[in-house]
Amino acid sequence: MSSTYGAMIATPPKADIGDRSAPPHQDLEGERRLRSVWWCLWTWAALWTGIRLPGGGGSWHYFAQGSQLLFGDDQGQGLHVYAAHPELQIGPIAFLVATPLRLLGATPGRIVAIIAMSTTGPLLLGALWRLVPVSARRPSRLLTAGLLFLPVWAELVTHAGHLDDALALAFAVAALHVVRSGNPVVAGLLVAASADSKPWAVAFAPLLLAVARRDRWRAVVAYAAGLAVAWLPFLLFDGHTLTAASFTIPTATSSGLRALGFTYSHTPSWDRPAQLILGCLLGTVAVMRGRWPAVILVGTAARILLDPEVYSYYTAGILLGALAYDLVVSDRRWPWLTTGGLLSLHVARLVAHVAPISLHVLGLLRVGYVLAVVAVTLLPGRRPMGRHAVGGGNRPPLEEARPRAA
Repeated sequence: MSSTYGAMIATPPKADIGDRSAPPHQDLEGERRLRSVWWCLWTWAALWTGIRLPGGGGSWHYFAQGSQLLFGDDQGQGLHVYAAHPELQIGPIAFLVATPLRLLGATPGRIVAIIAMSTTGPLLLGALWRLVPVSARRPSRLLTAGLLFLPVWAELVTHAGHLDDALALAFAVAALHVVRSGNPVVAGLLVAASADSKPWAVAFAPLLLAVARRDRWRAVVAYAAGLAVAWLPFLLFDGHTLTAASFTIPTATSSGLRALGFTYSHTPSWDRPAQLILGCLLGTVAVMRGRWPAVILVGTAARILLDPEVYSYYTAGILLGALAYDLVVSDRRWPWLTTGGLLSLHVARLVAHVAPISLHVLGLLRVGYVLAVVAVTLLPGRRPMGRHAVGGGNRPPLEEARPRAA
């Protein structure tokens, strides 16, 4: 592989399709095809929003409740909220965003929240598409990626209505763009905002290692400041805030935790720290191998592997990470990691309702997919990425991966 791929991804493209050296009629044809693909994907997203809309926003009440408690002044409210309500495993940024929606009223607020969140699937897909080198932007790649990803994203934003996860993942995708453009302070603030929306997103911190070495300290300081502004007031005002980290939930039989042989009935005390440590370790290796866009994938993979629950909306995060890898890092036309995640984590659960697939097998599929993710993204392969993406300049390069024929 050559180093030209690094130059392509380090420079923001000026157009959404085509090579500027291509004949004008070919370029216009490509833009028309891409426009048609986007119409198709927005329609596809709207269809799945409609399918998941009945009973949608099932978890929205947590955000309305948390927002009300955060701005209340009774006992157990205000800066006591996490100490008094450890079940609210949600970051303060998510509560702040939920506040104006809560003020609309219970039902109107929920409806507006669901509609707003349901538009984020194509928007995040478009943000990832902007990271793809111009020479690799085939409309067929975008279409396939969107058809696979958007139905599962609807599970998160429409069915579950989990604002915190959606914000954490959106901030992480934004951080990919800022890391590429070389703004260390904004990168640190965005990665911090991700963790300030949902605590498990601390696993995305290794993305800051992709910042040029001379600027890395600025990114780390901005990250630490972003975390401190969001969380330190709660810790200083009520020392029992830390007890929220020990909140437990039942361990699902089909979880990766059970498949690994841990038979705890509830979340073991070491589990949450282990998720974050594993995610950070995997993310660090991904960056050192020059595959910095894989940080979202391996961070969410650690969650899938060790989380005691198997909620369907968890899959949206790891599929977003897989999509970032398939589109930005991989040179293959078909998004194989996204497909594998869809089949093993989502489709298998649906099939288990009508076919004799045991819960233990579902857990093994979760573990198997995470191991596949680690093998593909981190281990040396037949076509290694080559040059590291850290410390060598203003922007983190990726290596040339010339698109193969379908």
